[in-house]
Amino acid sequence: MPISSDSAVAPAAADELTAERVEQILKTIPYPGLTRDLVSFGMVRHVSVCDRRVKVQLALRTSDDTIPARLTSAIETALGPLGTTSVAVEIVAPASTPAPNRHAPPDPWSDQVRLATVRHVIAVGAGKGGVGKSTVAVNIALALAREGLRAGLLDADIYGPSLPILLGIEDGASRVRMSADKHIEPLEAHGLPMISFGFFLGEGSPAIWRGPMVSKAVKQFARGVAWPALDVLVVDLPPGTGDVPLSLAQAVALSGAVIVTQPPRVAAAEARKAAEMFRALEVPVLGVVENMSGVFGRGAGRSVASELGVPFLGDIPFDPAVVDEGDRGTPTVVARPASATALAFDRIATSVAAALGWQRTDG
Repeated sequence: MPISSDSAVAPAAADELTAERVEQILKTIPYPGLTRDLVSFGMVRHVSVCDRRVKVQLALRTSDDTIPARLTSAIETALGPLGTTSVAVEIVAPASTPAPNRHAPPDPWSDQVRLATVRHVIAVGAGKGGVGKSTVAVNIALALAREGLRAGLLDADIYGPSLPILLGIEDGASRVRMSADKHIEPLEAHGLPMISFGFFLGEGSPAIWRGPMVSKAVKQFARGVAWPALDVLVVDLPPGTGDVPLSLAQAVALSGAVIVTQPPRVAAAEARKAAEMFRALEVPVLGVVENMSGVFGRGAGRSVASELGVPFLGDIPFDPAVVDEGDRGTPTVVARPASATALAFDRIATSVAAALGWQRTDG
């Protein structure tokens, strides 16, 4: 998708050309294929201005060889009206890479892969448990499918996988199979291909898993599923900022993360930590969802999104029927597709799709 820039800026005098002014312009330049800008993604590492010469340093990790040139062209075009005489764009790795050293530990990001049959992988996370993260993940995936996208679900909550219950496939452990090339074949639930850690873990066993065990399990699991061609794979993470999100980000390339919170201040505070964790992992935060809005208050999700400088994707009204529908294995988007709650999930899914580069076309 070609990059476009709306930053039509009147020519500025030399003394008006500052690093701050350049950064404001960079906030109008979207990453190729997405609607989020370079600054909010945390890609702009340094901006320097000398006379009318500008240098921009971008931290970038991508398997698409065309991205650096497309970004350079977009930046040059956007900064030209400021009266620049030259624009240099330097691409650096997100983290400094030391010279090879046989005594140094291996780079944990060196074997990150992009899933061959999946266009975008998005993680759904929360700073604390009990905010309805899994329910949100399931219904967003179903709502994305209602938008016409090929969506799938990966339950990576190694400590408390709940998607088998929410999707009504608690017998999945007895039905899941391996392909001829030793890949896990996903099951289907309500039209979604899905797989869950819950199909493979003995009851109670994950509680004692730590560090390297979790990392190895998550990496093998994330890359060991025979996914069909998907536009979006939604990954339900365990709550908190532990080993699983880190291992997932190191295993597969993530297009972004959605943060789920509730109105109470303690949930909002933890949501901030989750967002900062994803930023530290160089994973774009697509936005914040406020769940169970109304009875417990309102507005914390929007406030968190504003503080973080990320989109507020929407709020889900408090709805006791959602719990019953989840217990029955029929998510709200399927059980009551015309309800206010289901329509709220639809709006959030539309925003997520837009952040990934899709736009709804009516008619």
